[in-house]
Formats: sequence, structure tokens, C-alpha cells
Amino acid sequence: MNQSSKLWTGSFVGICLVNFFIFVNFHALLPTFPFFVTYLGGDAQTIGLATALFSIASILSRPFAGRMVDTTGRRTVLTLGLIGMALMPMGYFFAAGIASAIVFRTAHGLFHAASSNASASWVADIVPHKRMGEGIGMYGLSMAISTAVAPAAGLALMHAFGFRSLFGLATLMAIVALIIGLSIGKRDYTLDRGPLRWRQLFERRSLPAAVTQFFYMMSYGVIEVYVAIYAESCGLPGAGIYFIFIAIATIITRLVMGRRIDRCSESLMVYGGNLTIIAGILLLVFIHTTAAYLLSAILLGYSFGTLQPALQTMAMRPVPSERRGAAGSTFFVAFDLGIALGGYLAGLLVKYFSYDTMFLWMLVPCVASAASYRLTARRGGEKGE
Repeated sequence: MNQSSKLWTGSFVGICLVNFFIFVNFHALLPTFPFFVTYLGGDAQTIGLATALFSIASILSRPFAGRMVDTTGRRTVLTLGLIGMALMPMGYFFAAGIASAIVFRTAHGLFHAASSNASASWVADIVPHKRMGEGIGMYGLSMAISTAVAPAAGLALMHAFGFRSLFGLATLMAIVALIIGLSIGKRDYTLDRGPLRWRQLFERRSLPAAVTQFFYMMSYGVIEVYVAIYAESCGLPGAGIYFIFIAIATIITRLVMGRRIDRCSESLMVYGGNLTIIAGILLLVFIHTTAAYLLSAILLGYSFGTLQPALQTMAMRPVPSERRGAAGSTFFVAFDLGIALGGYLAGLLVKYFSYDTMFLWMLVPCVASAASYRLTARRGGEKGE
């Protein structure tokens, strides 16, 4: 475990870059893959199914990936995950129809789970324990920046040059992440050498944060998946600008918070984060103007910028190094499960009702997220109160 108080080391910058390129690969395909499914002849329910299967693959593989991270090391799992993330977009080149495209997309979810879990565990080893909230918040900036760059770049490439250029970008990003990951120096952390037991696949101490995150991601993930198609149907500006405003708001929020993440009240971040995403959804649905559309994006960016690092820190801080893989998998299983269930339910709601109705139903998980934190996470007390 790193005892130094210095945060901005070469290893920390390296793992942040790795995370950035992992999520460029992820976010470039998130808003564009629905268009690919439509191109192949699919409907809204098929889009929801593809989104759900990607996340289900992540959900089922994360506990085992987390165990591998704890027993074989961060670098090994990261390498295997990134090789798969480079290969799967190439499979989309040769997809003969919806079924084969969904198979490759499902496998992509498995490899994304392995690489993101290894990266999240590795950064917890690198940052000083007393600055973990700040470190994870800054590490999360790499994901936020990818949110600004990747969806806009993916949509632009898709519209200008077609799907092949889009898939080529995703492959290139995984290769760059792999090269940087292999260059990061080895860290001094403890590996778990004990026999495998089922209860070791999850970390009990991370469950309160994970459940709160699960409900939140049901809403946030649905917006990321469906906002591009919704914006087109409402005559609003392209979703690329929406993602850019989300990312700008997230980046500013995390830069302003900085070291305050380790001192601020978790309840303020959780309740405030859920209230602002509710406000953002209401603006998106009821006021179809460019100003309201962009303000909605800003509110979502602030929401994600405060709530996600607070919950990830809450999940990782109390866990020893040999259990960080399990803690990360527990947290990100909830992350992926929220996107999967939200995406599938959203597809059904759109098919039988409308996009407006679907987005309004996504207010319910936001309320559930705040209630879950109130009932579970706060029972053990919180840092900052």
C-alpha cells in the first residue's frame, strides 16, 4: 500500500489515462450502437435487449474478474480485458445480422468488466489512503472527459464515415490503453492466497454504496443510451453537444470539489445528486428548447460528478488491498445491473408508451436511490457528519 501523500505520480497519471481510453471505447459505442441495431433492422426493444445483454455479461463476469484481480494481480486482468476490448469491435465489422452483432456486443461487456475492474482496483492501490476520495474523484475525471469526447466523436464518425470508422476508433483506443497499462510500474499490494469461497466474490462492506448506485444508474444509464434518438425525435440539437455539456459540468464539479470529497457529507452528495438528475429529466421531457436541453445536461453532469465518486470512495475506503478487487466488482456489478435493468425496462416502455413516459418513469429509481442510502448506507454513520 502506498504510504506517500503525493497524489499526482506517474503511475496515477498512467492509470487515469488507461481509464480514459477504456471509457472512450465504451462511450463511443454507447449512443451509436442503437443506430447500428436499427441499421441491421432492429427496433427499440432490440436496442434495449442489446444494452441489457452487454451489461448482463459485465454483471456475471465481474465477481470472477474481481477475484482474479485479488489473486493474480491487476496488470494480468487489465491486459486480458483490453485485448478483448480491442478484438470485439473488429467483430462488428463482420456481423452478418442482429444476432451476431449482439453476441459480439455481449462478449464486449465481459471484457469491459475485466479491464474496468482491474483499473479501479489498481488506482485504489496507487492513491494515498487519506486522499482516496480526492484521488478517485480525479481518476473519475478521465471517465468524465471520455464522456465529452467519445460520444461526440463516435456520432461524428458514424454520420461522416460510417460504422467501420467508429469500430476502428474503439479498437484503437483499447490498444492505446493496453500499451499505457503495460508501462505502469508494479505496485506493492497484498494478493489473496486463500481458497475460493462464494462469499468472497462480493464484499459485504461495499454493499450499501453499491445498492444506492444501482438505483441511480437505472436512470442515468437510460439517459445516456436513449438521449440521442430522443433528441432527434424532438428536433433538439444532436446528442453530441448534450454529452459535452454533461462532461463539462462533471469536470468542473470534480475540480471544484477536489479535496473536499474526503471531508464533505456523503448525504449531501447522494441526496443532491438524485435531486439534480430528477430536475434534469423533467427539463428534458417538458421543455423542448435548446436552453432547457443544455441545462438538463449540466444538471446531469453535476449529479454524476458529486454522487459517483462519493459512493465509489464509500465502497473502497474500508476495504483492505487484498479485497479491493471484490469491492470493485461489488460496486460495478450494481453499476452495470442498473444500466441493464433500466435499459431493458426503458425499451419496453418506449415500445408500449412513449419516450416521454419512459423518461418520467425513470424518476422512480432516483427516489429509490436516495431512500436506499437513507435506509442502509447511513446506518453505519458517514464521514463528514
